[in-house]
Amino acid sequence: MTGTSKSNKTVLDGLKDLLGGKEKVDESTAKKTTISSTKATASKTTKPATSGTVKPSAAKPAAAKPAAAKPTKEAQDSLNAYKAEQAAKKQLEVLESKTHQDLINAAYKAAETLGIAPWVLLRAAGWGNFTDDRGKKYKGPAIDEIEGLDAAQKKALKDVLGL
Repeated sequence: MTGTSKSNKTVLDGLKDLLGGKEKVDESTAKKTTISSTKATASKTTKPATSGTVKPSAAKPAAAKPAAAKPTKEAQDSLNAYKAEQAAKKQLEVLESKTHQDLINAAYKAAETLGIAPWVLLRAAGWGNFTDDRGKKYKGPAIDEIEGLDAAQKKALKDVLGL
């Protein structure tokens, strides 16, 4: 709205006056209520119903997208090798931030979930000597690259370490 109204009545007051049956309405309130009642009426209008339905066969077919070319076996192998390399790098970053004691603790938790003795897991991973220097940072291979561990043991260790 442009300009200011001298009346301190709101649109709600004007509507109350109209609905309440009061005859006396000033000009500014009448304009506000006319605008708001027009808006209310406009929002209640419905679109006319269509006279029929369109059969699927009569509808225009969607534009056919060109078929995506399937990657070659060589490209898939390359992608899988790249993903494995990145996973190994991530594992090494995490593992190299851990001390031998951190990995001993992880092995104990993983062994508990597997239902085996912790020393079985420590020896299979080649970590049996970690008790000699518990505060030393890990300098070995990534978990996926440790040959002495089976798939379940690797998964359990990675789960415990958040990998």
